[in-house]
Amino acid sequence: MKPLKLPREEKELLIDDLQGHLDMDHGITLGRLATEQLIDYMFQQLTAPIYNQAIEDASRTMMERMGSLEDDLYAMKITKITRR
Repeated sequence: MKPLKLPREEKELLIDDLQGHLDMDHGITLGRLATEQLIDYMFQQLTAPIYNQAIEDASRTMMERMGSLEDDLYAMKITKITRR
């Protein structure tokens, strides 16, 4: 799987947000580099499980839709016409 790479602007917003969260909610002050390294580590650890969950969700949705399509196709079948 290809490593996740965020656009710089998004990463900067995440760094600011995480620094604010850690400071306000936990009283922890981290520098910009340390916060960026923490985000990189979290991404490295979380990318595969989140990706795999997304694949499972997509697979489940696809199977539900296939079941619905199968029901629709069954309803479209023509029954044998009997002559009187």
